[in-house]
Amino acid sequence: MNENQQWAHEELTKLIKNSPTYEDQAFYRALDQLLLRQAQRLSSAAGELDGRSWADK
Repeated sequence: MNENQQWAHEELTKLIKNSPTYEDQAFYRALDQLLLRQAQRLSSAAGELDGRSWADK
């Protein structure tokens, strides 16, 4: 995770803890899960790109 993604994760965690309603908490949790999945996909795509650039053709 890069520093922007880490910052967003921390902010969402604060929002989850401070949200008064279940609906808001559920929204922030889903948004946080999306953020984490996107970070994993970006990391995987970067690794795949690097691997393909080094592969023999």
